[in-house]
Amino acid sequence: MLSKRLKFTLAVIGATSVALAGIGLMASEGTSPIQAASMPSVQMPRMSLAKRLSKEFEALHRAIKNSVVCINVIQEVPQNSVDLPMQLPKQFQQIIPPGAFPLTPPSHPNEEKIYGTGSGVILTSNGYIVTNNHVVHDATSVKVHLADGRVYTAKIIGTDPKTDLAVVKINATGLQPATFGDSAKVHPGDWVMAIGAPFGFRQTLTHGIVSAVGRTSVNIIAEHNPQLAGLTYEDFIQTDAPINPGNSGGPLVNMNGHVIGINSAIASTSGAFDGIGFSIPSDEVKYVTHQLIKYGKVVRGYLGISIADVRHSYVHKIALTFGYKPRHGVLIDQVEPGSPAAKGGLRRGEIIIGLDGQPVMRMNTLRDEIAMMRPGTKVTLKLFDDGKIKSVTFPLGKQPATLAMAAGYPSQINTGPAESRKLGLTVSPVTPKTAKMYGLSSPHGVLVTGLQSDSILLEDGVEPGDIIVSVQGHPVNSPAQFNNVLKTLDLAKGIRMSVLGRSGSERYIFVQKN
Repeated sequence: MLSKRLKFTLAVIGATSVALAGIGLMASEGTSPIQAASMPSVQMPRMSLAKRLSKEFEALHRAIKNSVVCINVIQEVPQNSVDLPMQLPKQFQQIIPPGAFPLTPPSHPNEEKIYGTGSGVILTSNGYIVTNNHVVHDATSVKVHLADGRVYTAKIIGTDPKTDLAVVKINATGLQPATFGDSAKVHPGDWVMAIGAPFGFRQTLTHGIVSAVGRTSVNIIAEHNPQLAGLTYEDFIQTDAPINPGNSGGPLVNMNGHVIGINSAIASTSGAFDGIGFSIPSDEVKYVTHQLIKYGKVVRGYLGISIADVRHSYVHKIALTFGYKPRHGVLIDQVEPGSPAAKGGLRRGEIIIGLDGQPVMRMNTLRDEIAMMRPGTKVTLKLFDDGKIKSVTFPLGKQPATLAMAAGYPSQINTGPAESRKLGLTVSPVTPKTAKMYGLSSPHGVLVTGLQSDSILLEDGVEPGDIIVSVQGHPVNSPAQFNNVLKTLDLAKGIRMSVLGRSGSERYIFVQKN
């Protein structure tokens, strides 16, 4: 049986021929069988309001449509690496109905072609366009279709898998760039529109409201690229404006016609719109695209600390032992030796409550703000230190390319082992000494210290001395966090784990208990 669990589907679809397959369009003629006398009267003020709103949507569509493009991609892969449809990339597998994939004769005996369709937004009049990384990732050919029908071959300027953004360039001038708004001013309930090419239908307009802002830790990007587990930046705008496969990379627009987000994914049990869509905030888009255009990559600021959210009850209990009662701010769990934070005087156990004069409410806010600053930028942190408030100022460093995000729970403050009866094992924290032995840049994960004789992990080759780095894409940096993550998952449906062996090699295992 197919699982009905919720899936995050990157909104990109196969060739337009796939999108159109099985879709019938009907037009009816004649008069309605409903007699006019039986229809309720419509109050004119309400009708007038509906007409005005309709005119607003029309005007907004006219204002933004020439800034929205359709992107068609071709990815060529070795024939022996494709076993259609099971070996297709996940973003294709989950959204293409069985049997609908277009089998295209290979242009070379050892080559197959995979087609995809997405959307994009024009950034500059001379041809820079933003889209999603998953739309153009590994593409061998990228075609951009403008609203007026012109088609250009595009060059990929740069990609940022950690935010799922990319910039492509076409050789054109006189284009109409979109105006980007301030996503910090977006609130739940705001009217929004999504424009793109869902299922290949270009220039499709849908509307809805902002359902929520600041959606973090939803694991959208890493779900489709496990290698990015613990490395992604997620601070999504959630909307109920219908977003479907093919909308990826298109704009989410407010009632001023300003782009306040780039549509990236949907939460769905079917692979199509189920009422929950996610957009990358425009403030993040502006920073990332500027970096990609100027440098070809994103260079991020770096503190060199591991942090935890005080708002979590477990962490709040620790904060109380330091005399800190509020439920906002982030607790410093580790300070990496020689890091900018260490040089700036930060110490383990301090609580960050402000950044450059603005309050720090949660971990993701601090992490994202620091990441959107250039190395060398001086920052001022407001700290709670053993009952006293102080401020420190120091320059940021450059974030290492392999740096993992800080976890939501402290890694070393909880030093005791923990037993998981579900899995039949005992885990302990990873010490700095152990991390060094395994070649880790900082202590993270949990160390397997014992396995019961009937543990279901034995058949997957897990041994004492292995380090479990993540569970279902969630980094686990303490025994308590390991068990907390397990509590949210259904072992009967199966879970994914990333395991680091003593040889230094990391692998994924799938654990399922009947």
